[in-house]
Amino acid sequence: MSIIIRQANLDDAEPLIAHITAIANEPGSQILLWPNELQLTIEDERKWIHANLAAENSTLLVAESEGEIIGVLSCKGGEQKGTRHTTTLGISVHKDWRNQRVGRALMERAIGWAKGTGVIKRIQLEVTAGNAPGIHLYEQLGFEKEGLRSRGMFKYGEYLDTWMMGLLLD
Repeated sequence: MSIIIRQANLDDAEPLIAHITAIANEPGSQILLWPNELQLTIEDERKWIHANLAAENSTLLVAESEGEIIGVLSCKGGEQKGTRHTTTLGISVHKDWRNQRVGRALMERAIGWAKGTGVIKRIQLEVTAGNAPGIHLYEQLGFEKEGLRSRGMFKYGEYLDTWMMGLLLD
């Protein structure tokens, strides 16, 4: 099956909500959202999509196969002058599509986008210390661990350490 990586659009609001809800509801999910925590309306999601696409230092990408969203990557740029050169990346891939290069394709597209902005000099992300496949991918793409946040996240009745990672662009 072919995979298309494209910029999200306003018509993606409902499938985006469904995607992130499914990820949050997965047993053992290591994203910040707890199961059933997301309470966005389609209009809220459209506003979020619009804001990401309108800012020169933010973007929203989707991976799609046969019309279904199978992965999402957002880069949210700093809003103040002092952080405008920085974008914070978040990524999720549907469980049926992990380890099939979907995450890598999204990450490579995001890095290319960031380099092309002329604005972004730093991409940063946070990942749970137990997410070895994610950390491995990020390191392969040039991200470096910058610091460990002890108890950076609380989920499933336990605290999880998180790594702060960054990629500096020329």
